[in-house]
Amino acid sequence: LAVTALVTLILLPPLNTGIAHDFTRVPSWPEYTLRITLSNWMRHAADSLIPPANRLLSRAFDLNRLVATYCCVKVGWPDALNSGARSGRFLANHSNMSKIMTRRLLRACVVGGLFEEVRGGAGEVDDDDRLYTNTVLGDSLREDNPFTLKHFLQFHVEDIAPGHLQLWNSLRDDSLIPFSLAYNYSHTSSSVWQYYQERPGQMVQFVKGLGALDEQNTRVLLHDFPWGSRCKAVIDVAGGRGIFLANLLRKFPAMDGVLHDLPHAIDQAEPYWAESHSGLLDRVSFARGDFFDAATIP
Repeated sequence: LAVTALVTLILLPPLNTGIAHDFTRVPSWPEYTLRITLSNWMRHAADSLIPPANRLLSRAFDLNRLVATYCCVKVGWPDALNSGARSGRFLANHSNMSKIMTRRLLRACVVGGLFEEVRGGAGEVDDDDRLYTNTVLGDSLREDNPFTLKHFLQFHVEDIAPGHLQLWNSLRDDSLIPFSLAYNYSHTSSSVWQYYQERPGQMVQFVKGLGALDEQNTRVLLHDFPWGSRCKAVIDVAGGRGIFLANLLRKFPAMDGVLHDLPHAIDQAEPYWAESHSGLLDRVSFARGDFFDAATIP
């Protein structure tokens, strides 16, 4: 424990300098590995001090934290705090919420590390006049953050969580698909796509949510693999809109690419490329298929 605390105190402050609100910074692979290793050490050290019952209760309360974060995103508070600290009264009016529910959700957001209470002035401050600002986690849920996880969080809670709650019913019968049970579809692998075809708004959120993960992964993948010396062409299988492939082709002008995905995904990818990556269209082709069917992969 003493060694872990010492290493943490020495190494973590320099690693955090300049990275907290710089969403474009790409940590090197050694730095990333060091941060994850230190985090795991700290977690194991903390677990060794906490009674088992409390650790299990903490896991149960993780659901509460997830729901509170989801509610915070739905009422738009991370975006409302983008321009600076705001009072509880302002946030209540902004989201058309009652004062008591605003206080409860704000308390949950502070405890969950999304917001920080800004204490200014002397004396006691009325609850409704307390000021709040985004933390690094709150900033990661802003719409104007190029790597926002806002849409991924909404997609995860609204579309995926109901399927997770049906997992128990499929444990004894592996022909039952939890997602299909949740939405009363036939038990086929295509039920998820039927769901999104019937809900275009959710499909947009799904694409944006996975696109945010692509943005996060792309920054690391581009830096930690010798693409230029190993590849003349790349097939991005199940590549969605092709965020990774577009960044790859932009970095390596001699490379060609193929974007492969289900037909509805390619239907969205083609106008996206025409609007955002028109200069790369002469080096990319689009292939409609299913990665479960190898014959459809070029």
